[in-house]
Amino acid sequence: MDTLHSNALELARGREATPKNLSRLASQTSAEAAQWAFTQWTLRMLARGKFRHSNEMLFTREALEQASHEAVARYHASRFPDGALVADLTTGIGSDLIALAQRGPAIGYETDAQRANYARHNLAVHGVSAEVLERDCMASDWPAHVWADPSRRIAGVRTLNPSNFAPAPAALALRMRKTTLGGIKLSPMLSDDYLESLGTSLEFISYGSECREAIVWNGEESHAGRWAVHVESGQRISAGATPRSVENPFRLIYEADGAAIRAHALGTLCDQHGLQGLADSNGYLTSDAILHLTWLTCFERLSEPVGDIKKLHAELRRIGAATPVIKSRASGVEVSDLAKKLRGSGRREVVVIAYAAGKAIRYIVAGRR
Repeated sequence: MDTLHSNALELARGREATPKNLSRLASQTSAEAAQWAFTQWTLRMLARGKFRHSNEMLFTREALEQASHEAVARYHASRFPDGALVADLTTGIGSDLIALAQRGPAIGYETDAQRANYARHNLAVHGVSAEVLERDCMASDWPAHVWADPSRRIAGVRTLNPSNFAPAPAALALRMRKTTLGGIKLSPMLSDDYLESLGTSLEFISYGSECREAIVWNGEESHAGRWAVHVESGQRISAGATPRSVENPFRLIYEADGAAIRAHALGTLCDQHGLQGLADSNGYLTSDAILHLTWLTCFERLSEPVGDIKKLHAELRRIGAATPVIKSRASGVEVSDLAKKLRGSGRREVVVIAYAAGKAIRYIVAGRR
């Protein structure tokens, strides 16, 4: 970062990007530097949820949106041996490369010169070093351990069409099969068939109670299977058979973590803890036993299941409910529309759980435990 832009950043610190402030800063630096500085402070504020040192880092909007949360990046890095050189094939602004460099030797590839420079700056902010090469990773030699997070955006807009990802995941996976270990970060919304076409070792990553990503692993040290990974606790759970289900809930209803659902690990949870699936919900489990598990959020049933909104209103009045939080794992239920219909006049905080039972939709009023 040159002196002009560095000065602009400092002069813009703590100021709103009003026309007056933009004009004043432009007169002190330049119009381009002023706009850039205010944009950086906007992005730094947005980045606070991902990076502790966001106020010292540099970003582009698109690269920030795709960048791994620093805690999740540390998990990525933990999969590689401490003393091994790891290449980040798609460096961006450097989130994963920083975590890799904190772990051990690392090198980054980035075709965009601005992002490469920002990555170098962000590495320095974190007190680590790694070489960032402005090269196409697909036209370069790779070490035995590699990581990739292909771009999934067209003109800044997210896409789920793999034919628009860059580099192409299929080409990455093919080369990674010849490595010791290589990982590709992808959207968990991609189909099982597509993910499995890239590799037989799949992880679905949970952080902040959200299924953040799917990772496809290839290489000599990858192992076939499917797992959910809970970053905060370090817990892993493997896929299992489809759980047995009951149509009506027991005393307690458990909402499974999104990564456990996506990894098809509900059957494993049921087998290990005496749970059963709730009808056709694919995400709600039920039991009379109180369980304290990383993978489950517990609710206590306050009503019998009902099949229409009129009866649901009656149950909410009987319980003395305030306006409920809506949770749904039933297609066809518009949560925002349902919330508008269920304005409560009571004081008791409750949750309405909607789930599918065959072609029908059922509703239960529950309380948090």
